[in-house]
Amino acid sequence: MVNVFRSEYSDVQPLDLPIHDAVLGRAAGTYGDTVALIDGTDDTTTLTYRQLDTFHRRIAAALAATGVRKGDVVALHSPNTLAYPTVFFGATRAGATVTTVHPLATAEEFAKQLRDSSARWIVTVSPLLETARRAAELVGGIEEIFVCDRADGHTSVHPSIADAAVIGVYDTDGNEVPKAYLVRQAGVAPDDLTADAVMAYVAERVAPYKKIRRVEFIDAVPRATSGKILRRELRDREQADEEVIEKAAEV
Repeated sequence: MVNVFRSEYSDVQPLDLPIHDAVLGRAAGTYGDTVALIDGTDDTTTLTYRQLDTFHRRIAAALAATGVRKGDVVALHSPNTLAYPTVFFGATRAGATVTTVHPLATAEEFAKQLRDSSARWIVTVSPLLETARRAAELVGGIEEIFVCDRADGHTSVHPSIADAAVIGVYDTDGNEVPKAYLVRQAGVAPDDLTADAVMAYVAERVAPYKKIRRVEFIDAVPRATSGKILRRELRDREQADEEVIEKAAEV
């Protein structure tokens, strides 16, 4: 004997829409500045519906520009952060199917999922990068590994940062702390990428001693013709700024 339980509510009709349109189709126009996502780790970092809509479109464009095409499979290997749904919807808007990988998966488990899903692209975060690299080596055929934050040799899918450099500076107690110099993506307004948001974003993904303590937005990160960051120029800039502050305090 089979018991069938039915809801008291009417059946939900399936939608003939891509998931990003079904979820975000009215995000910017109808909900705008209403908060859509809240970071559960600190309750202070948020994304509005308009930001979520804008950012996922930028990620879609970035993925498409690197070669992601309709029918490709993207493996999303990340803990639950604000970047997770943004990357998910960005990948689907680019035409890809997303296979989600548990952040605690071993390289072998990850490789099996890559093989079973025929994934060709991986999006991960820098703390999990070594597992993703090992999985890619085991399975072969991976076009590229992207990161949600930043890692040398890998393209970042952060929707608002075009370039970045970090140097050590001294706080008021004489302790050296990390300071980030950031370049906003074209079209990103200051309110869409604040210093507090960047520091919270990084704090989720790095060890405590690596947390960014200061942020300054600049027009361009100084680089040599080889592409190497000229940190000496950033340190000179920091020293000049400190001298200006000291003189202002004497007035």
